[in-house]
Amino acid sequence: MAKIRHIAFYSDDPEKEADFYVKAFDLKRVRTSPTGSVFLSDGYINLALLKAKGDGTKNGIHHFGFQVESVDSATERLRSIRKDIRIVEPHSEVTFAEYKVEDPDGNPFDISEKGWQV
Repeated sequence: MAKIRHIAFYSDDPEKEADFYVKAFDLKRVRTSPTGSVFLSDGYINLALLKAKGDGTKNGIHHFGFQVESVDSATERLRSIRKDIRIVEPHSEVTFAEYKVEDPDGNPFDISEKGWQV
């Protein structure tokens, strides 16, 4: 069974958000990216507080991620359910080798074998 291991929010001020979650729930700071995004963890799920791009994207939940045993098996299963599904392979800017997918309503999610740092 795939497991949800990653949730990503857009924020105008990831540091302020991180400070809140660290103080409120004792989350651990995993890392800060050069772009100002902050990654936190409860030891189980990676919470990414992504620096908003200023392109009109709303703050709040952006996507979530499933850790799977096999990306090949997961993509095969996704394609068997929905023939027209678009699965975008990782590129050089993707930190954790995530494959980008959208559900039928267009909600973005990731699939990854490697998972996310916790």
